[in-house]
Amino acid sequence: MVGESITVGVIGATGKTGQSVVDGLLSSDLNFVVTSFTRKPSVGSAANQKLKDKGVEVSGYDLEGPKETLVAQLRGIEVLISCITWEHLNQQLPWIDAAKTAGVKRFVPSEWVGPAPRGVIDIKDQKLEILGAIQRAGLPYTIIDVGCWFQVFIPKIPSGKSDHAHMKYIDHSIVGDGNQKFAMTDMTDVGKYVAQIIGDDRTLNRRVLAYTEVLSMNDIWGTMAKISGEEPPRNYVGSLHNI
Repeated sequence: MVGESITVGVIGATGKTGQSVVDGLLSSDLNFVVTSFTRKPSVGSAANQKLKDKGVEVSGYDLEGPKETLVAQLRGIEVLISCITWEHLNQQLPWIDAAKTAGVKRFVPSEWVGPAPRGVIDIKDQKLEILGAIQRAGLPYTIIDVGCWFQVFIPKIPSGKSDHAHMKYIDHSIVGDGNQKFAMTDMTDVGKYVAQIIGDDRTLNRRVLAYTEVLSMNDIWGTMAKISGEEPPRNYVGSLHNI
């Protein structure tokens, strides 16, 4: 597909994940023509101006408006990528309906986490419901799982020098012996993986896991100790149910 232009729409392009996706598309060797779909009141925001400066078209939408308007905005879009935040996952439903009508060739719903079976992670269960809606609509799709973000796993150290990057709403207990390895991704890498995935026809109607590295929690805590010269506290728990 090198040399051919691929029209891509990104919902939520001004968020952290959305910015990574847009940057990855624009820096790709493939020729992506990118449109950012943003809420109408936000079209003139500074964040959207930055996108315009990069050559991204910004299109304002209103989910309360007629479906036909949303369909018209999606005409000519080949790939629609959702970076909607977890609090608003159901807002993808009107996009799915409109994308099917508009003839979008691939929809990438808002995943951007690690894979998990139903019943383990509430947010993941909600995302599986969205996948069900996509499949019932008969809309071509690609699910992109990216593992855990490096940015989430910043251990605290006694001096407090890592506090600015520590996510206080994330429990940093170490499960089991801490040696279980899992896929991790740097947030800034997400976009380049997305560009590769949607540029490959083999990923259509597939689930893809993209990750930067495989580490254990002991690996992460050990790395922090090495680079900081301080030993981060380690709170080991016997199982997930003890967290």
